[in-house]
Amino acid sequence: MKKRTVSHKNNVSLSFSLLAGMGILIPLFFLPVGFILFKGFTGEGSGFSFSLLREQLSSPYIWRITYFTLKQAFWSTVLSLLIALPGAYLLSHFSFFGKKLLKSLSVIPFVLPPILVVLGFVIFYGNSGYINRFLMNLFDLSDPPLRILYSFKAIILAHSFYNFPIILRVVSSYWEGLSDTEEKAAYSLGAKRIRVFFTVTLPRLIPSIISSASIVFLFCFTSFAVILVLGGGPQFTTLEVEIYRQARISFNLDTAAVLTIISLVFSITIFLFHQHIQHRYTAAGNTVSVLRESPSLMSLGQKGKRFLYLPIMLYSALAVFFLLAPIISVIITSFQVPIHRTQEVTYSLKWYRSLFSSAYGGPAIISGSARSIINSFTIASASMLVTTFITLLLSFSSARMSKTYSRILEIISMLPMMVSSVILGLGYFLIAKEMQKVGFSSPRIMIIGAHVVITFPFLYKTITPVFKEIHKTYSPASYVLGAAPLKTILKVELPILRSTLISGMIFIFAISMGEFNAALILSNSQVETIPITMYRLIGSYNFYGACALGTILMVSSLGIFYFFDTARKRTSPEISSSSVGDVF
Repeated sequence: MKKRTVSHKNNVSLSFSLLAGMGILIPLFFLPVGFILFKGFTGEGSGFSFSLLREQLSSPYIWRITYFTLKQAFWSTVLSLLIALPGAYLLSHFSFFGKKLLKSLSVIPFVLPPILVVLGFVIFYGNSGYINRFLMNLFDLSDPPLRILYSFKAIILAHSFYNFPIILRVVSSYWEGLSDTEEKAAYSLGAKRIRVFFTVTLPRLIPSIISSASIVFLFCFTSFAVILVLGGGPQFTTLEVEIYRQARISFNLDTAAVLTIISLVFSITIFLFHQHIQHRYTAAGNTVSVLRESPSLMSLGQKGKRFLYLPIMLYSALAVFFLLAPIISVIITSFQVPIHRTQEVTYSLKWYRSLFSSAYGGPAIISGSARSIINSFTIASASMLVTTFITLLLSFSSARMSKTYSRILEIISMLPMMVSSVILGLGYFLIAKEMQKVGFSSPRIMIIGAHVVITFPFLYKTITPVFKEIHKTYSPASYVLGAAPLKTILKVELPILRSTLISGMIFIFAISMGEFNAALILSNSQVETIPITMYRLIGSYNFYGACALGTILMVSSLGIFYFFDTARKRTSPEISSSSVGDVF
């Protein structure tokens, strides 16, 4: 009787958590996407029609944009692979000075806002940037030798900087876990090293390479901030930028909705391909993990390996420089004040003081910049709390479902990853337009809703596997000892989950703080976040003020990471949290 009572309570709690979680997630995600589809297939009319879609598909301009979107994503992915794969080999086979730093920097794509990457590239690689000034002084040149900004090269370089650590992290982790038994057998049969790599090692690495490359391709395909700022004009317009331009500049919502449908078809196809490869890659990884004996890492001090010291150190130094130089440039520039009529600068806190004052020896740099900082923190906090609540409900449900239903729930939960934040922002913008007709207008609520949808899949993928493991091991013992389901959750499962949950919450807070795409579409003069204000400053060529605000954003994110990570280790030092890099 007692067992039946516990089972009944479990069923009730499962039904409640599932309905509550889906009752929040479905409107937040499917409603804006539904508005876009409705707009794209009806336009201003009341009936379903393919006329708008046919009209856009017959336009050479749209096909040129689509072709360029695919082209820049392809070459960005290729360059990311070329940079990342040598590093993946080094990280998975050698122990060397600076390895820990290189691995730590591989989380940059997950925590660095895109607008900050754009600003860093302008400051470092621009015509008046640090690298051009260095070369001009070194070779006594009158003109900058590197002119890459506002070009195709700038787009590819920025995308590679932002995304190659994803491939580096995924492939190196998988490669390090592979058994070297097959390679040793091939060597014993007389095979040369090159042949062993291409016939034995590479085939086993292909799933992880394709999986990581496909997600990089998707990120580059849906890239927005990099294209918007570094593209420099219509010649380098992508689908995402054109959607924004049609919706917010030309106010042609019908065309924007149709372009969204075209973008969705490509995005969903790429994502489904990634998921297919990812499951094959995961299955293969699980198979070898049971039987493998991981090879020990080689030290560069070993005999016969010392000749590798120089190339390894050179690669590590270049990778660290490539990752850190633009970011450090932003910080340094934020303290610089140019001396008029000269190329010299002095250092002060002028730009920081100007951020919070109405005037500083003249007009204010940023009107309401302090308000944008407050907006960013309040929106990120609200998004984090709502996302955490929904994720806990659905993770609780997934842990108690059968394998089939759990898989269905996972697919539904991953659907937001198929939709870019620009598209999501457009959906909420259409909802806001309809709500204005009844006198309700709240861009802040719309931005929070968009951020919840954007961040939810990351937190879900982080804590659900841990939740399932806890439910399989600790929860049954709690039930046997007479604890009710609610008490088991509060006293057993959540305390064990605390470490992973805190790490995930930090991560999604940082994502929300730096989110630019949806916020740009939904914000107005009264509700601006830090990235939006930075974009306004970049657009007005006020790079010093943008660097000051960007440094505040960077320091805030890092400070929050450090504070919560320290708290996590103190509260549950024995539980290791999932890495943000393992989301994919």
